[in-house]
Amino acid sequence: MSIDSSKRRRSRRPRPQAGDAAIGLAQGPARQLVHGRQLVCRGYRRDDGRWDIEGRLADVKTRDVKLGGMQVAAGEPYRALALAVTVDDTHTIRDARAEVDVRTAGSAACARAAAACEMLLGRRIDALFAAETVERFVRAADCPHLAELFGAVIATARETVSLPLPTAVRVDADD
Repeated sequence: MSIDSSKRRRSRRPRPQAGDAAIGLAQGPARQLVHGRQLVCRGYRRDDGRWDIEGRLADVKTRDVKLGGMQVAAGEPYRALALAVTVDDTHTIRDARAEVDVRTAGSAACARAAAACEMLLGRRIDALFAAETVERFVRAADCPHLAELFGAVIATARETVSLPLPTAVRVDADD
């Protein structure tokens, strides 16, 4: 039985990348970008055998805006947060820290959210973690933006620590 080679070629399409119109989201009438939210998480293996997971969230507008009495230029973040956790091979959080750009904080609660990281120390990222800790952290942080970032950082931690690395692998630079 022979397979028609023209059919085989047609089925090989380049895989769409995030942000590509090829995914199909950018169809329809012309559009103008107004707001952007960038959420980036990265996982690193440390020389001491632990894992650092870092996440950053930034919101920007495409026009100058006045937010909370502050003038923010187009393209500049009006909200910027960072969250980092250090975990060991048992998925136990050994360090946690958050930074909120006070100049761009969405509210006073966002600026106080960093203190909520202390409650994460010693907690293990497992099946119960999501149910218990996420709810407690979100309530303690009282910042929906940090809560969103927290979920992404924990998901990245699970992906980063889930597969063993060869012992010779060293990652110490951002992509």
